[in-house]
Amino acid sequence: MAVIKPFRGLRYNQDIIKDISSVVTPPYDVISPNDQERYYQIHPNNIVRLDFGKGIQGDDEKTNKYTRAAELLNKWRKNGILKQEDSPAIYIYDQEFLFDNKLFIRRGFISLVKLEPFDKGHIYPHEQTLSGPKADRLKLTQSCQANLSSIFALFPDEDNTIDNYLSTIVSTKPEAEFADDSGVKNKLWVLKERQIIDRLIKLMQDKPLFIADGHHRYETSLAYREQMRKENGKLRDDLPLDYVMMVCVSMNNPGLKILPAHRVLQIKEYNFNKVLQHLKESFKVELVGKGCRVNDLMSRLYAETKRYTFGMYAGQEDAYYKLHLTNEKLLDTAFAKDHPEWKHLDTGILHGMIINKILGINFADLTLKNYVKYVKEESEAVSLVRSGEYQLAFFLKPTLIEQVREIATARKVMPPKSTYFYPKIITGIVINSLN
Repeated sequence: MAVIKPFRGLRYNQDIIKDISSVVTPPYDVISPNDQERYYQIHPNNIVRLDFGKGIQGDDEKTNKYTRAAELLNKWRKNGILKQEDSPAIYIYDQEFLFDNKLFIRRGFISLVKLEPFDKGHIYPHEQTLSGPKADRLKLTQSCQANLSSIFALFPDEDNTIDNYLSTIVSTKPEAEFADDSGVKNKLWVLKERQIIDRLIKLMQDKPLFIADGHHRYETSLAYREQMRKENGKLRDDLPLDYVMMVCVSMNNPGLKILPAHRVLQIKEYNFNKVLQHLKESFKVELVGKGCRVNDLMSRLYAETKRYTFGMYAGQEDAYYKLHLTNEKLLDTAFAKDHPEWKHLDTGILHGMIINKILGINFADLTLKNYVKYVKEESEAVSLVRSGEYQLAFFLKPTLIEQVREIATARKVMPPKSTYFYPKIITGIVINSLN
């Protein structure tokens, strides 16, 4: 099952960097261009300069954002900005946050995990990946020879044995503590005692791992390992490149929250009346209101007990709709050839029956990138449609953790961005050097 081990992590030197919150960021794939620039300005040693650097006019194969990231990483290590642990460690990582006006703590640990291909072994994905992000992350890994951010993975822990064990360790003051941009309080404990580490390794030895966030980075680590082995001939086993840094969290942890990722769409030759006509052939289409608030729609959506129900906002009409699939027998036909497992998922039906079949947007990399945008905030989705940049917004209820586990265990995948795990794992709290 999962093979985990401690490592000598690189962390910001708090004798030099007094405010850790000024140098860390969310994952690169949720950082907007405006936020990227803001992180650049906050601090000269912000991790964004490594993990999500800016391109500059005149960049070429020899000088670019990836080579600059490697130069900065080496410079920060040399100057003591980043300091390597004096002995191997596993890190306990807490994120404390408010959700529905209630306080939650999502607790996990950061360790190395031995890489396994997705088609065998006991590490499971649940989402499709795209070629563009993987190419970007591979270039960064090749240049920096490091995991700059952690993959986020989940493990079953029905009797809470591991969560309870972690709770017995965190009675001491954390090594790092700070609030991030979203107000989430992050805490980090550094475990170096071999007896404690060995106990955790033993508890995890029969656990599979389900990737929550970081599918592209995991596949990048696999590709980097294979590339290095081909270039260097026969290498011994159990090298640093055989492992990747992960935050591991129990599926039973009370702080594990999944939010929906809503969709806004750009549609060629858009005709709302024609779209509405096609929708009514398979869905009950209920007008919630015109010019009302998106909160009213979401309240109706969350109160709905029937499966296969979505919200929709049409900018031209300034109207909110609730859509409900009326004939479930259509699912067998719609998913007879492609992704039959999607017929049990709201995101699958939205993509397979509405986005693909009705709106004509398929799942090719460029098509998704150019015509589908994923957003967490309902108000942002409405604003994007009202701006005219997008024509329609679709709103979903959250995917269930049980669905993630079922799909992943069957070695199937969900549509892109079927889950939004909140809060996001912070980038820069620990770095894993591969050299």
